[in-house]
Amino acid sequence: MVRNLTVELDWEFYINPNEVPNRAGIYMILAGQLNSENQGLTNTYELLDIGQTGDGELRLSGHDREPCWIRKKPSNKIILYKFSSMPSSKYDETDRRIVECCLRSNTQPPCGMECNQGYSRQDTVNITNVGKFLPLEETYSCP
Repeated sequence: MVRNLTVELDWEFYINPNEVPNRAGIYMILAGQLNSENQGLTNTYELLDIGQTGDGELRLSGHDREPCWIRKKPSNKIILYKFSSMPSSKYDETDRRIVECCLRSNTQPPCGMECNQGYSRQDTVNITNVGKFLPLEETYSCP
């Protein structure tokens, strides 16, 4: 069954993976710096990874790709997290994987390889990013 999705991702910023909600959604892993108010400085973000999960907090606490995040982040930056819910009442794991694949194919983060060679799914998706979505662009469409 081919899916045609339109999704709005409302991104929130987190310093600690234990602060990420234990909800289904999409996450970004960033290397960045903090200003004095502990707000991420958008011009210092480097995208390290994008993924999907059924439970944000559980997935990001002890993630299997964390060693890659640590290797790829510059020594003067820390690992930061962004998360957008995709409620299980509206979206399933396949929907989240479609969104993840579209984002990864457009951004090609260095950690994880799924979809980094391009979007080859038959499904279509239109993504609008709102909230604290930088370094992502405001919209993406796949294929």
